[in-house]
Amino acid sequence: MQLVRDAFIDALTKLEVFRVKGPDDLTIRAAFLPYLGKQPRGSIILAPGRSEYIEKYAETLAALQTRGFNVLVVDHRGQGWSDRLGANQYAGHMDSFAKAGIHLNCAIEAVSDRLTGKKIVLSHSMGGCISLEALLSGTISNIVGAAFCAPMWGLIGPPVMGVIAQTLVALGLGKHVAPTLPKVWHPEPFEANPLTHDQKRFARNNALFLAEPCLQLAGPTNGWINQALKTLASFTPERLATLAIPILVVSAQAEALVDNHAHVRVVSQLPHAQLHIVPGAKHELMQEIDALQQQFWGHFDTWVETVLT
Repeated sequence: MQLVRDAFIDALTKLEVFRVKGPDDLTIRAAFLPYLGKQPRGSIILAPGRSEYIEKYAETLAALQTRGFNVLVVDHRGQGWSDRLGANQYAGHMDSFAKAGIHLNCAIEAVSDRLTGKKIVLSHSMGGCISLEALLSGTISNIVGAAFCAPMWGLIGPPVMGVIAQTLVALGLGKHVAPTLPKVWHPEPFEANPLTHDQKRFARNNALFLAEPCLQLAGPTNGWINQALKTLASFTPERLATLAIPILVVSAQAEALVDNHAHVRVVSQLPHAQLHIVPGAKHELMQEIDALQQQFWGHFDTWVETVLT
């Protein structure tokens, strides 16, 4: 774990953090990590998941930099140190996944001259929903390939979840945390967590939340659920057939948050996509124990070599 800790701290010290204003004057926080060698292999645009933030990905950033890439990463619209979208900063709200994609593109444009070489998207969970929508709509362009880690292309939940969320949004409760979900963030026992088998990485991420309460995010709002389901429903065979770039999808076999069946469906409808499953892994593949995390990176390394040649 010492090497992991060193890579984590080293990546944080080299991050160039900046803010980007979107068309609606809200800002998001982004960071650029340059490749320090002579010639980068290309550039990675890293889109994290729900409730995540740049610092959580320091180890991933270091791994990508070591692989020869410049990296851009963001705190998505409404979370991390980006502007929040409601009066309650702890409510996990999203007004539009399409707007989140526009904000992501604003960050890309802000450092476009430094994103040298071929550009590749790497996203996790909710970031996979945002980036797929942005690619399908043409919000982000000049991308040669996209890798998705446990993407949020379907949600695990009761069948009535969408109807309830839509009804509550219509009643003016869109920015309220959805019924039965936590109204505040609190540390989850490691034994019950659906994210990772790695106790040290799990404790590290909890420690970051505890040290910076403004990063904390509770359950998703009714509006978040409503917007998420609308966006997921828009991933139709007709739209997916238009995305002609190489696609990698890696699913976690012990998944409890996103619907792995949706990965199978979407991959079958994309022209140039491949799907791999990491046996026994939980949702956060890039935060898993070394043996499982290395399986993810093995799939990524093999795939990215074909994309870059």
